[in-house]
Amino acid sequence: MAQPLYEITPTRRARVFGGGVRVRVVRAGWFRPDAGGFFGVVPRPLWSRLTEADERGRLLCRLNLLLVEAGGKRILIETGTGARMSDKDRDIKGIEGGDPAVALRALGEDPASIDFVVVSHLHYDHAGGMVDSQGRPNFEGARYVVQRDEADAAHGDELRLAGIMEVDQLDMVRAAGQLAEVQGEVELVAGVSVLPTGGHTRGSQAVLLGVPADGRAGEPAERAIFWGDLIPTRWQIPVRWTSAFDDYPIQAVEVRNNLVPRAAAEGWWCYFSHDPGDLPIQIEATDRGFRVREVET
Repeated sequence: MAQPLYEITPTRRARVFGGGVRVRVVRAGWFRPDAGGFFGVVPRPLWSRLTEADERGRLLCRLNLLLVEAGGKRILIETGTGARMSDKDRDIKGIEGGDPAVALRALGEDPASIDFVVVSHLHYDHAGGMVDSQGRPNFEGARYVVQRDEADAAHGDELRLAGIMEVDQLDMVRAAGQLAEVQGEVELVAGVSVLPTGGHTRGSQAVLLGVPADGRAGEPAERAIFWGDLIPTRWQIPVRWTSAFDDYPIQAVEVRNNLVPRAAAEGWWCYFSHDPGDLPIQIEATDRGFRVREVET
């Protein structure tokens, strides 16, 4: 059966992490990235065990946002592709839906209730919905959280970045007085912190959710991570599986080599930007690397 365009985790199934951080997944639509770019140098015989491409060589991926409630605040992580893309580009990229404000309203959530919007990086499929078709911030009461390194890169003169960063939308948010540039790891509210990773872009950031466990016997997993495009789906859990879209692949491998073992050892729950499957999942270490931990039934 075909999945609906927009979905949200039912309230009764929301995950609650340490410190009362409550998380629901918002599925804001679909897009279809080029399989060769998405998997980079990973050979097709390897990645095709996990997923398949369509007749145009594209993968069916989700536009996943997170709706987080913590410390009396509502935080939206990511903004999807938005409404400012041409019909031609939407066809090439296979986009269905993608407007975060439309998706939230369709799911019974008010965009005006959002206090913070965390943008992992400034590519179109993460930052394209910062503003509406008229150039007004989609979330009128929110502070938009972007790493300063990412904002600087968007305004830089690197040839490889020309035209691929949502610099116009960034400037519209800045002009509205709603941009919050941060530098490094910053706690937005208790139990919700942005963590700079680099790798995919100069200023990419992940989000840590929940306070650390204090070691009490029998205590459940207390933390989660939203990976951004450092690891866009569960398919890219192998540490060395970088994408052709990664601007700094060596850095990406190094950061993943630090964070993935930690996520496995500490039992973090994992949320991914583009994974079409049920979220979150956990990772486990094996003698052949890391994999999705199987759920006991």
